Parts: sequence; structure tokens; C-alpha cells
Amino acid sequence: LKHKYGITMTDYYAMLANQNGQCKICKSSDPGPKGRFAVDHCHKTEKVRGLLCYLCNIGLGSFRDNQEFLAGAIHYLKESQ
Repeated sequence: LKHKYGITMTDYYAMLANQNGQCKICKSSDPGPKGRFAVDHCHKTEKVRGLLCYLCNIGLGSFRDNQEFLAGAIHYLKESQ
């Protein structure tokens, strides 16, 4: 974690406690198949944003952290109901 994200395990557990042991996006307490929450970070600035469950981390990655793509997906879901 220190080499890849610049945080220690102590930092990780403090973040997790601050998030009440939940994913920062969906609030699930289930981190997913790897058994730990993913450290989410901005790929441009490398700033750590929070800890995400597997599905939310994959989702953001699939949308390439692009707010317009995410907004388009939200619009699509609203229109498709």
C-alpha cells in the first residue's frame, strides 16, 4: 500500500473505520471476492479517494472515472424505468 498508494496499513484501517467498515459508494460491508476493500485513487493526481467494494471499484474503472459517462449511465437508467 505504501509503495502503490502512499498509505500505510494504519492509514487503510483508519479510512475503513472512518467509512464505518463500508464501501464509500454503496455502503456495503462486503468488500467482495478478495476479502478487502480496494483503495480507490484518482489516476491523474494519484490522490486516494476512499475504499470501495469490488463491484464499485470495477464499475468506476469500467467508466474510466469519466463523470460524463457516469452521468450518461444515470440518465439511461432513469429513462429506462
